[in-house]
Amino acid sequence: MNVHGPITDTADGNMTSKGQVLIPKHLRDHAGLVPGGEITVGLNAEGQVTVVPRQTGETRAERKAKYLAQIQSVVGTLDTGFATTDEYMDYIRPHRLEDW
Repeated sequence: MNVHGPITDTADGNMTSKGQVLIPKHLRDHAGLVPGGEITVGLNAEGQVTVVPRQTGETRAERKAKYLAQIQSVVGTLDTGFATTDEYMDYIRPHRLEDW
């Protein structure tokens, strides 16, 4: 979690009374910070506050496999009342020219 060089990009801002700080999008993107993502906040050797994504020990491939498994676990669980996609499309499309 050490910063091993000079700060190359900065942005000015304010801290709220609750200690909340807005990190500009270009800095979040560069640091790999994502909404809802876990972070680690700490002090480096120079006494500077650092914010970095929390290291989970998972590889990108492992995270992808986990997310795909979560998505796959809900595939086909929504009951629309239609047996096929064609039945649903027939239901939502107008059948007469004057309905267009």
